[in-house]
Amino acid sequence: MNKLIYVLEEKLIPVAAWLEANKYVNGIRRAFVMLMPALMIGSLFLMIQSFPLPAYQNFMKSVFGDNWGSVFDIPVNATFSMLAVYVSFLVAQQLAKQFELDSVAVGLLSTVAFFILTPLGSTKEYGNVITFDWLGSKGMFIAMMVGFFTMVIFRFFVKRNILVKMPDGVPPEVIRSFEALIPGAAILIVALLVRVGMAHTSFGTIHDFVYKVIAIPLKSLGTSYIGSMLTVFSISILWSVGINAGSMVNGIVRPFWLENQLENIAAIKEGLPIPHVITEQFFDMVWMGGSGATLSLLLAIIIFAKSKHIKSVGEIAAVPGLFNINEPLLFGLPVILNPIMLIPFNIVPLVIVTTQYIAMNIGLVAKPIGIALPWTTPAVISGFFVVGGLSGALMQIFNLVLGAMIYLPFLRILDKASLKEETELGE
Repeated sequence: MNKLIYVLEEKLIPVAAWLEANKYVNGIRRAFVMLMPALMIGSLFLMIQSFPLPAYQNFMKSVFGDNWGSVFDIPVNATFSMLAVYVSFLVAQQLAKQFELDSVAVGLLSTVAFFILTPLGSTKEYGNVITFDWLGSKGMFIAMMVGFFTMVIFRFFVKRNILVKMPDGVPPEVIRSFEALIPGAAILIVALLVRVGMAHTSFGTIHDFVYKVIAIPLKSLGTSYIGSMLTVFSISILWSVGINAGSMVNGIVRPFWLENQLENIAAIKEGLPIPHVITEQFFDMVWMGGSGATLSLLLAIIIFAKSKHIKSVGEIAAVPGLFNINEPLLFGLPVILNPIMLIPFNIVPLVIVTTQYIAMNIGLVAKPIGIALPWTTPAVISGFFVVGGLSGALMQIFNLVLGAMIYLPFLRILDKASLKEETELGE
């Protein structure tokens, strides 16, 4: 085990450090982090509108009328159905910040380029309109690419100083506006050329091409059972050597989770069966207590630990652990770089993913309904809201106990050694 830890430190830490310092990865990850407040607010309205409890729905109809939910469609559509537009701006803006460019100009140019590439729909009533088809989850992948390439093109011109120069004494904001003219024109011309060029292919638009050729295969891998196991294992194995990898790994696969989340929301609004198991909220149910599902370890400590040191660590870590903050436990027990505890630390999340995935697929537990929750939401409560019913809470209770049973034999080894040391010190 010590040799394994040595190999992990030698091989994984440099890779993780590179990813953490990579400006492109950081920019895209921060863009999606900035989306979270809007998603949570949209989720609040969605929860009010679509909470799957017949008594609640009947009560709201009796008070506000049969069409009471249509009012809440407005903020839900303004958040979830427009996500690709926000992504096109935020990805470009956050990448521009990483490279010290004019972030607002780059973000706006990216959004304009995205609209140039986005196909128009046609209706008899309204004429040519931009449909919601590519403004929501389906358009997010192309929105990310547009944001990325907008920043790359803009940076190309800035690095080579191919800019409109203004005389001294001109206000800075005017200078920045004119400096964006040449790179901005190039960006929009490229977007238009791509739009016209794709119109002469069998795909018709860049959206269709990217979605069918790139996005769907990547999404299928990232949101499969195997992809979920790899995601959880990546986070746990990096935490094993002290690397907080959650935001780093999640940032890579979050766009695919988000698309599944939005499709689940759309299905609920249409009264259709929920199609997807794997969303970000699925993993919110897994990480009870934080990485390693350490709330199970806390439960085992509280019930079975005899060592004063381990019991005191459990008492200190209990309240933060309820809110999924587990650093006091990871470094106080310790779990990190501990050859004994790292075995269940990596196994328990994989077991929870498996039981939860099977239970949701066979219909024993409801699938995630798309409500985004703060990551500090305590276990059992989070399960209830993620699936909109008791089955999610019961699933977490089952996994909590199952995880504690897996942790227990390893905890007893550690507890026995710690108790022996305390006895010898006392004597």
